[in-house]
Amino acid sequence: MGPFHVIEMVDSYLQQHPNIDVSIRVGNSAQVLSDLENYVTDIAVLAGRQDDPALCSVRYARHAIILFAHHEHPLANRGSVRLEELEGQRLLQREPGSTTRLVLEQALNAAQVKPRIAMEIGSREALREAVVRGLGLGVVSEAEFIADPKIRTIRIEGEELFTETYLYCLAERRSSRLISSFFDAALG
Repeated sequence: MGPFHVIEMVDSYLQQHPNIDVSIRVGNSAQVLSDLENYVTDIAVLAGRQDDPALCSVRYARHAIILFAHHEHPLANRGSVRLEELEGQRLLQREPGSTTRLVLEQALNAAQVKPRIAMEIGSREALREAVVRGLGLGVVSEAEFIADPKIRTIRIEGEELFTETYLYCLAERRSSRLISSFFDAALG
């Protein structure tokens, strides 16, 4: 998931506990969970819920998934589109394992809609730049969208497509003062 929620949480925590040193590690979901399970990190922030009794998880945020397009794209001035309107459209997608990609793929498959996958891109920043250059439509969590004069957001009509962000710790460590204070500050 993007760093914005993590920084938001750390900011809240440090405002309440300014004398605590915080270190942030970034990795894919598998690495983040491994670090948590191996006591390398105390707390993890992930997109999506992991059903594991060894983990304590609390939902932090839920954000709609939106499309974004170059301002000259035929859909750019539409406030919203139906999934069916994505049939044959040039779609830029994130790498396998992206929660945003998974949610959109499931919705497209359920609606039997087949966009034209123009490119697979491994970062939000590169995806945004590709849309700025008019290479296709992008998809992102609304909270991750960074405005630019050359791009427009487009909502997806119908049942809301969304991603969720969860705060995790080992269940056995949830009551520790350090972890409890972080959860309290982040969720406060």
